[in-house]
This record gives sequence, structure tokens and C-alpha cells, in this order.
Amino acid sequence: MIRWLERPRTRNLAILLSDMKGFTARTSGQTREENAGMLALHDALLLPVMRGYGGHKVKSIGDALLMTFPSPTDAVLCAMAMQDRLAAFNAAREPGERIEVRTALSLGEVRLEAGDVHGEPVQLVLEACGSADAGEVLLTDAVYLSMNKREVPTDRCGTLPLRGGGELRLHKARKGYDARAPFGGRALRRLRLSAPRDPRRVRAIAVGTFCALIFAGSAAALLLHRARDPVLRAEQLLQSRQPLAVLAELDKVADQPEAHEARVATLRGKAEHQLGQLAMAFADFSSVDPDSLDEPALRALADELDAESFPRRYRPALVRFLGERVGLRAAPAVRTLLGSSHGQARRDALEVLELSGAATPADRLQVARADLADLHAPCRARIRAVARLAVEPNEGARTLLQESAQGKACGASQARDALRRLSRN
Repeated sequence: MIRWLERPRTRNLAILLSDMKGFTARTSGQTREENAGMLALHDALLLPVMRGYGGHKVKSIGDALLMTFPSPTDAVLCAMAMQDRLAAFNAAREPGERIEVRTALSLGEVRLEAGDVHGEPVQLVLEACGSADAGEVLLTDAVYLSMNKREVPTDRCGTLPLRGGGELRLHKARKGYDARAPFGGRALRRLRLSAPRDPRRVRAIAVGTFCALIFAGSAAALLLHRARDPVLRAEQLLQSRQPLAVLAELDKVADQPEAHEARVATLRGKAEHQLGQLAMAFADFSSVDPDSLDEPALRALADELDAESFPRRYRPALVRFLGERVGLRAAPAVRTLLGSSHGQARRDALEVLELSGAATPADRLQVARADLADLHAPCRARIRAVARLAVEPNEGARTLLQESAQGKACGASQARDALRRLSRN
């Protein structure tokens, strides 16, 4: 989840790089339309697997995909599931129609800037991927040491000399003997994926449907087409709160260009939110242009901010997305959380308003008052509340400071210092 970041920062992430075997040779012997169809099929096979494991596509460079994952174990399982899905797909194809990729993973602190990732882990994954064979999953020592080894059996596969000196120790995910599922299929079976269709057949069906509508010349034919449209059907099912059926309908277009449209990602996010799959919903919402998010989607994001079950490691990203990318449009939904009984939600909501430029003195006073009255609020929250009050030039803030300055509770000494400074002004 990187697209909403507008200023450089660093995070510790697992990096997955996939690269298609023989891409240059194949593209030189195909038309541009055939190349586009091959890449569309490549994405339709791999991107749903990435999303299923909580990954984020940073960018594609021709046939190569660069992805990031918060969890190194999920990243390796994703690579294994990708290879198993491609193996099953290739088993029914002629050699010239197969899609084979090499995959490699690294882990470490990267710099996130302008929707891209930079740093040593990116360079290491490039080096490792260059040493991988088609169908393999190679991982650096950092990934191996950090992942759950019970879920991913591996073998040592030597070292790789680095250009700047030193060497990189590599490990390889262990393969089995089933050509249709070389990694056993366990990682792939965790996901609910429909089989992608050949883009050439998709286009033929679309043309045939269009021609049928023209020649039928009737509203009944158009209505029949709309009833069979998976995206329109998903919208109807969402209104009747059938999220599993929504996801099943959207899976039908996973291999088509419209699968990457904001409309489809937003629908998927809403369905996942109804199911309580909050992290996956956030991943889908944050993958689209924030201007395309409607009011129900913004309310769902605000609800995730108020949810105690929303993964803690994703909360900073959610706050930044709402505050920096969505901005003022998020303020109405987020402001309702200032009175939440969930202390972290109150403070995160205020930070969203601050980042968007929508925070008011009344907002800051409301959160500070709630934090100081909350017997379960952590010490740092009380100290931050006092700090907010110290810069608010109004009687309500001064009264709260005077109340906080009494006794020895967290923030009392900071409140007394603030009152002393205020008395000098």
C-alpha cells in the first residue's frame, strides 16, 4: 500500500519481484495486440493471488511485477501460490502459449517516495531474481530468517557475489513432484480464485454480445445483457447485503481489463468490509484514485478507523490515506469518531483532520477532554492531550489544564509547565 504517499518515508517490507521467462523473444514475434493480450492474461493470473495475500503492486515494467508485503511469510506463500497457479494453467497449454516466471524475494527497510520503492532490498531482489530459473521461488537470507519456517520448507542454494563486494546467501522454496502444483498447492488453496479466461476469447464474447444487442434491436436484449454483467450484478447484490455473492461475481471479471477499474475495486472493498475483512477492504479502497470513492466507501474507511480489530500495523497507513490523499472529503465521516469510546480511534480521527487541514479548536478540545477523562487512556495519550491544550488560546483549554495540573497523574507536570508558560504571556 504505497500509492497515497507523497513524501519520502521508510518502512520495513518484504519485496517480491516476478519476471517472465523469454518475454523479449516472444514479444518480438507477436503483434502489439497479441503482446497486450499476453500481459493481460499474465496480470489476471498473478494479481488476484497478490491481493489475496495482502500484497501491493508497486509497478510493472513490461513483464516484471514489483510487489510489497507487510509479512515476509505471506510474501513467500504468495510467490508459491503464483507458481502453482501458473503451473496448472501451463499444463493445458502448448509450449508457445505458456507463461513462466521466475520469482525472488528480499526484506528490509525501503524508502517510499512518489509511489515507488527504493533502497538496498530492491537492489538485492533484482540480483536474486537474475539468478532464479523459471518456476523457482528464491529468497534472501533476511526473508528466510524472518518468515515462519513451518509454513515454508526451504533448501539452501548457495551464495551470490554482489557487485559492490560481499555476497548474498540465498534459499529456495522446496518443490514437490507434481508438475501441476510444484509447491503442493497449499498456498493457492487458501484463496478463492476463478480460472482466468483467454483475453482473445473474452474479446470475441464481448464483440458477439455487442452485435447481438445491435441486431436484436430491443430493450429486452439490453436488459438481458445487463442482467448477465457481473459488475452490475455485484452492485445489486451489495445493496441486498450479500457480500460473498458480490465477490463471486467480481471473480468472473478477474482476467478482464475492467478488473482494475476503480468501480470494481471499490465494490470489492465494500463487500470485504461487510464481511469484516477490514485489511483487505482497505487495500482495495486505497488502490484507486481517492476522488473515485463515494460516500459509502468513505464511511466504510471511517468505520475501519473506529474498529478495534483493524490491524494495528496498518493504522498509520489508513490515517495518512484519509488525511493526505482523501483530504477534506473524509472530514464529515471522520469527525463523527471524535466522540468514539475507542481512544485510539479518537486520536487517529483527529490526526486525519489535522492532515487534511479540517481540524478546529473545538475538535482538539473534544479529544483532549475525552482522553483526560478516560481512565484507560495510556500515559502518552494524556501527555499529548495536555500538549494540544497548551497551544489552544481559549478558556476551555485553560480550565482543562488547571484540572490536569492537580495531583500526580500522567500529564500533571506538563500541565503545570504549560500554565506557567501561559501566565508569562
